[in-house]
Amino acid sequence: MLLNNKAFSSRALLLFLAVSSALFSACSSSDTASDSAPASPNVLLIFTDQQHIDMMSATGNPYLHTPNMDRLARRGVMFRNAYCTSPVCGPARSSIVTGRMPHETGVEWNGDSIRAEIQNVGELFRQAGYRTTWGGKWHLPESYPQRTKARHKFIRGFDLLPFKNPDDEPWMLGAETDPPLTRAVVDYLGEQDADQPFFLAVSYHNPHDICFYARKDGWVSKEDSLLEIRHYGFEYRLPDVVGTHPEAFAELPPLPPNHAIEEGEPEFITTKRHQHDEYGLETKLANQEFGPLEWRGYLNAYLRLTEMVDAEIGQVLDALEANGLDDNTIIVFTSDHGDGAAAHKWSAKLSLYREASMVPMLVSLPGTIPAQKVDERHLVSQIDIAPTLCDYAGIPVEVPFTGKSLRPILERSEADWRDYIIVELADYKPDPDRKGRMVRTDRFKYTTFTTGARNEQFFDLEKDPGETQSLIGDPAYEKEIEQHREMLRQWMEQTDDHYPLAATAE
Repeated sequence: MLLNNKAFSSRALLLFLAVSSALFSACSSSDTASDSAPASPNVLLIFTDQQHIDMMSATGNPYLHTPNMDRLARRGVMFRNAYCTSPVCGPARSSIVTGRMPHETGVEWNGDSIRAEIQNVGELFRQAGYRTTWGGKWHLPESYPQRTKARHKFIRGFDLLPFKNPDDEPWMLGAETDPPLTRAVVDYLGEQDADQPFFLAVSYHNPHDICFYARKDGWVSKEDSLLEIRHYGFEYRLPDVVGTHPEAFAELPPLPPNHAIEEGEPEFITTKRHQHDEYGLETKLANQEFGPLEWRGYLNAYLRLTEMVDAEIGQVLDALEANGLDDNTIIVFTSDHGDGAAAHKWSAKLSLYREASMVPMLVSLPGTIPAQKVDERHLVSQIDIAPTLCDYAGIPVEVPFTGKSLRPILERSEADWRDYIIVELADYKPDPDRKGRMVRTDRFKYTTFTTGARNEQFFDLEKDPGETQSLIGDPAYEKEIEQHREMLRQWMEQTDDHYPLAATAE
C-alpha cells in the first residue's frame, strides 16, 4: 500500500516510524545481545603474571581445573589467538595500559618507565570522571609502588589500593601478595558509590612463582631417595633417580608433544639457554639439570600455581555479583605474558614460541557482548585492551593508539580485522642490540633475531602448530616468507620501529 503523507497525522507518522524501526531491529541478524553498551560501565581489568593461553580448563586443558577463569569465558568472548606484545613483564604491561607497543612506550626491558608524554588508561578514565584504582603488581618500573622500600611510590592516573603493610617483607611471591590483594579488592567492591563508575585493575602475581622452580627454592632431600618439593602452599614428590618409586610421579602431567629442541634452532635462542643473567637463569638451570621427570614436575607446579590464582579470581567475581555490580561492569581478563611450559625445553619467558607469547584474553559485558563465544579467527593483542575499554566507556581519545578496539569483532563475528600482529623481544638489557620480532598471520608465523646464525624461523601453523620445524630455506614457502618480511618492514615504518632491517634477509 502506498503511503499518502496527507492521510497521516503527525502522530501517526511518528508511530509508523517507531514500529518500522522496531521491526527492522528485530529482523536484523547479529550475534550481539545489544547494540550499545550501558552508559559509563564499570571496568574490571584482571590479569595474572606468566600464564600462557592454554593454562585454563576452558581451553580444553585436562590437567588443571580453573572454574573461575572458565566462568569468565562463559560470561563473554574467549579469544584463542591472543598475543602479548613482548614476553617480558614490564614491556607487556606498558602495552596493556597504553595501547602502544613497547618500542613506543619506552619500556623495552624490565626497569624502564613509560614515557612521560604517553597517557595510560588511568589518566584517560580519570579525566572522564571515573574512580581509577590500581591493585597489586605494577612493574613499571616498581613491582609494588606502595612498599616502603619502593623508589617510585605512585602510579599516574591511579590511586593505589592498600592491601599489605608497606613495611612487610618480602613481596616476591604470589603466595605472599595475592591473598591479601583479593581481600582488599573484595572490600573495595563493597564500598562503591553508584553515582561514580570505577576502573579497577587487579594485577595478580601468580603463576609467576614458577620462576623459582628451577632455582630449587623449597627443595629438601628425603631419606627414601625421593626429592620432596614444598612450594608455597602445596607439595609434590619427585624421585631423584628415574625409575625409582614410580607411584610417586605416575599422576604428573605428560611432557608436551613439542618438548624437544628444534634441530637447527636460531643461535640467538641457543645462546639464551646458556646465558646466566637475571632474565633467563631459569631456562639455563632447567636445561642443565632437568630430565623428563623434572620437566613434568615443573609442569605440575605451573598447573597448581595457576589453580591457586584462579581461586583468588573467584572471590573477586563473587564480590562483584554480591554487590550488584555484575551487570554494568566490563571485565577483561588476560596475563602479561606466557611461560615456556616445557615446550622446546624452555622454562619461563623471553621466547617468541607460542607458549611464552600467547596469553588468555577474555572480554565480557552482559547484555552487550555475547556470552559463551569462542573466537578462533581474529588475531588480537594487548595493545587492543586500552582502546576497547575507552570505546565501551564512550571516552573520546585524542592520543593515538597503535591497537584497535575489539568492539567490532566482539559484537560481530564477521567484522573486518587486521591481517597480522607483531610481538617484540628484547631479552638482555646489557646488550640493547639483542632483539627479536615476530609476525603472526592467519596460517603462518615468522620470527627474526638481530644476532647469531640461522636468525630466522618460519612455521606453517596449520601443519605444525607446535612450531617444531622451521621452513626457512624451503623453496615451497619462499613467497610466503618474503611476504612476512615485507609485513615487518611496513610495520616498522608505520610505528617508527628501529629494529635493524639488516637482521632480515633481503
